[in-house]
Amino acid sequence: MDEMDPFEARLLFSNMLDNLTGAQPTIDRVSSFAVKNASLADDLYECISEKLDKLQVPPRLNILLVLDGILAAASSRTATAASQAWAPLIKKDIVALVKLVAPETPGGDSNVPQVRKVVAGWRRRSVFDGFILEKLDKLLAKRGGSAGASESGMRHQDILKRIEEDRERHKRHKEDVWIRPANEPSENELDAYWDTTSDFNDADWQEIEAENEEYRRECQLSALETST
Repeated sequence: MDEMDPFEARLLFSNMLDNLTGAQPTIDRVSSFAVKNASLADDLYECISEKLDKLQVPPRLNILLVLDGILAAASSRTATAASQAWAPLIKKDIVALVKLVAPETPGGDSNVPQVRKVVAGWRRRSVFDGFILEKLDKLLAKRGGSAGASESGMRHQDILKRIEEDRERHKRHKEDVWIRPANEPSENELDAYWDTTSDFNDADWQEIEAENEEYRRECQLSALETST
């Protein structure tokens, strides 16, 4: 496939980011474009940084989910050498990026549960080294995970949409946890869980809190749907 013109790629990618929502198909589409055009990773990453700075806090989560999709593709067994160019770009800024997505504000608090799930996925897939994961854990430690509609600055309609999107991501997250490589010997899965299971720690408490927050949000959605 011929390489896309950098200027054209930036225009297309910027437009995709402008129309990005929390719906999984749009996140997958943007991630896929970024991976397919990994030879232009520097240009496309610049578009992401610019967009992230302009967004209000709640929708910044969608950008983080795009980055998660890119990292998943770049670290898969079928990843091309070009697609792996994304990993160092994201790695050098990941702590700062997470701070932007989940600042200590009501809007940032509303993003915390999903951010914790993303970080848990990175730990499970060994996307980043232990030092970076430890910094992310400290960043998210003792953070709340909820904010009222008026506090987060989101409209009632946006709240309903966000809760529904979070519900779909929660289902997908549970499915992804169990995905294993094709043709893998059965004992490998057991060995992997045995080797990677650690003592119960603060990260586990955060995961439990994220699950509890997801349950509370679903209850909130049910109550809001009943009242409308």
